[in-house]
Amino acid sequence: MPQIPLIIQAEPDDPDSATIMADGTVAGRPYRFIVDTGAARTQLEADEYTSALEAAPGETSSGAFASSRDPVVTVTDLAVGPLRAATLDVTRVSPAPPRSRNLLGMDVLRRYRCLFRFEAALLDVDAPPGYQAGHELRTDSRGHVYVDVHWPGVTARACCDTGAGITIVNRDFWLAHPGLFEEAGTVTGTDVTGTTLETPLVLIAAAIIGGRPFGRHRAAVVDLSHASSTTDLILGYPTLRQADWLFDFPANRWTVLDPS
Repeated sequence: MPQIPLIIQAEPDDPDSATIMADGTVAGRPYRFIVDTGAARTQLEADEYTSALEAAPGETSSGAFASSRDPVVTVTDLAVGPLRAATLDVTRVSPAPPRSRNLLGMDVLRRYRCLFRFEAALLDVDAPPGYQAGHELRTDSRGHVYVDVHWPGVTARACCDTGAGITIVNRDFWLAHPGLFEEAGTVTGTDVTGTTLETPLVLIAAAIIGGRPFGRHRAAVVDLSHASSTTDLILGYPTLRQADWLFDFPANRWTVLDPS
């Protein structure tokens, strides 16, 4: 099956957190993208190519800490391995070194059947039917993917976000269920808008997702009320790395598998 090598870049001060990236091209030019199921629209930093394109007003997008509104431009010949778009409307944003703000979003990913194998650092595209996606996939109007996370007597609505270097707990959910979390200091994070904020750090109790057990792991506590009133968790790398995730976007099905 077609595969895309994933570049998993651990945070220097937190090896449990990481950024998941892949190399591709746009109009024949090389770009390194964050592979981001939490981004509705693909995003490119302003450079010589994108700055020369005619821009239209963009939509407001929300990160974990803030919102932004950036122009939209039309690019040609986007390719990340077998993922292709002849033309694509993308958000153009200002560079924010040292972090890349090039994102490969759901406007491209949702066209394919994607098997994320984080331990193997591979994204299998159009995974064969032998991999059964047994759960109905819930998405919102912008293509964000939602799953349920279960503890005894408690269920959380969680967004699966491969662009999140750390898992995030909505502050209201943390306050409502203190028994599920153990305080573990603070962490400084940067969201998709480039906004940086220091937040509480917690250990999440072991949980069940898609019928599979997940061990306890670290997460940041953030007030998500500006972004979503119905999201309890954003599942980032510390959660996602514990399994292989099959998202059959065209069929609206998903499942989790033991790492391969």
